[in-house]
Amino acid sequence: MENRGFKKQQNGEITFQLEALEIALLTSMIEQIISLLTPVKNSENSDPLAQMVGIDQTAQKPDDDVVLRLLPDAYQDDKEASNEFRRFTERSLRELKIKRAQFVLENLPEPDKIISIKPKDLESWLTVLNDVRLALGTRVGISEVEDEENITGEEEIDHAKDIYSWLTWLQSNLLEEMNS
Repeated sequence: MENRGFKKQQNGEITFQLEALEIALLTSMIEQIISLLTPVKNSENSDPLAQMVGIDQTAQKPDDDVVLRLLPDAYQDDKEASNEFRRFTERSLRELKIKRAQFVLENLPEPDKIISIKPKDLESWLTVLNDVRLALGTRVGISEVEDEENITGEEEIDHAKDIYSWLTWLQSNLLEEMNS
C-alpha cells in the first residue's frame, strides 16, 4: 500500500486506507470498547424523571482501570463531588462514546479500499482512536510517552507496544490532517 495515513482533500474530507490486518485489529479493539462501556442494566434506577434526564442514581467509580481511564473522576481530590458529577454525566458520556464507536465500526473501510471521512464525522474518528489507544495503554501500563519507551520484555507486551505506537501515529496523523 503506497498511500499510508490520512490525506486531506480539497473538499475538506479526509481519505485513508487500511490493510486487512489493521481493519481486523481496529474492529476487535472498538468492539471491546463498546463492550466495556455498555452499562449493565440495573432496575434500581427506577426514578422515571432521573431516567428521562439521564441521571444514573447507581453510577459509581468503575472498578476496571480501562473504564476508569475512559470515564475518569471529575475531581481527583473530592470523592463526593466526583461521585455526584458521575451520577449526572456518566450515562450520557457512555452513550456518546458507544454511539461514536459503533459509527466508526460501521464505517471502517474494506481492506485496501480508500474511505473518505466527512468533516462532520472527524470528531468521532478522532475520539474513538483516542479511546482505543487509551484502553490499550491502560491495559499494558502505558500512560505517558516515556512509559511506552520503557516497557519491554514479554513478547505480548512488545506487540501491544507496537500496536500502541501505531494507534498513536494514526491518531496524530488524523489530527494533523484535520488541522492542515
